[in-house]
Amino acid sequence: MLFRSASGRTAVALGDPIGPADDLRTMITCFREHCLRNDWRPAFYQTLPDHLELYKQFGFRAIKIGEEAIVDLTSFSLSGKAAGPLRTPLNKLRKLGHSVEFHQPPLRDSLIEELRPISQEWLQRMKGAEKKFSLGWFDPDYLRGTDVALVRTPDGRISAFANLLVGVRQDEVAIDLMRSRTELEPGTMDVLFTSLLQHYQQAGFRRFNLGLSALSGLGDSHQSPRLEKAMAALVDHLDRFYSFRGLHSYKAKFRPSWEPRYLIYPSLASLPDVVVALMRLDSGDRLLDYLRVG
Repeated sequence: MLFRSASGRTAVALGDPIGPADDLRTMITCFREHCLRNDWRPAFYQTLPDHLELYKQFGFRAIKIGEEAIVDLTSFSLSGKAAGPLRTPLNKLRKLGHSVEFHQPPLRDSLIEELRPISQEWLQRMKGAEKKFSLGWFDPDYLRGTDVALVRTPDGRISAFANLLVGVRQDEVAIDLMRSRTELEPGTMDVLFTSLLQHYQQAGFRRFNLGLSALSGLGDSHQSPRLEKAMAALVDHLDRFYSFRGLHSYKAKFRPSWEPRYLIYPSLASLPDVVVALMRLDSGDRLLDYLRVG
């Protein structure tokens, strides 16, 4: 598993434990005991809402940290007026000679080398480092084993690409790494995403996960805890640096449903360290204290 902490004493598991539902209690117990033996604070990042009550039985607390955008591929369509903003760039770029390609693993070394400069250019533009936790990163061995979709310009150059996580959850495909050139034909990313939705819809998948919109949906109801409302106020300050709302708005054009995701943490006293660590992670900050365990 991967864990990180500003203090070196927090172990964060990505998502809920994976396995039979009957074994979930045992897996949580084992992870918590493993952390206690090593003097770590255990936490679970980006969990589903399904098992919140079980975590509470173990003494954990839960706070909503965002929403995942899920497109229902069984009903996705480019027909009708509402889909016009997606059809227009698709038709325009096709006429200009741009094309979308899909590559299945194992990817050729020559393709990996075509993708590398796009990734480097994107990182320089973002002025950040690879996250290496909740998202994938540009590692040839990792990418070689994943599905990749890309857009080529009329002169054959790759302008944008994304790799996909296929089948992590039943009938679902999830976006992982996304990279693009600085000089980009307007609508390129719309074309890439729309083509991805069509491709996996035709392949028989039912859900397409556009990823987490960090901090979206916090404090949006009278039932929201005060802590959520305080974090929602923090978004107003941070948005001008990290554009959380811009990312959320972009995903919204694909008309997804928004599913809540949570941070499970052991106590209020431990929350500041965990939240700061995760905020740095989602901001793309360089994380020199990232370690791999097990």
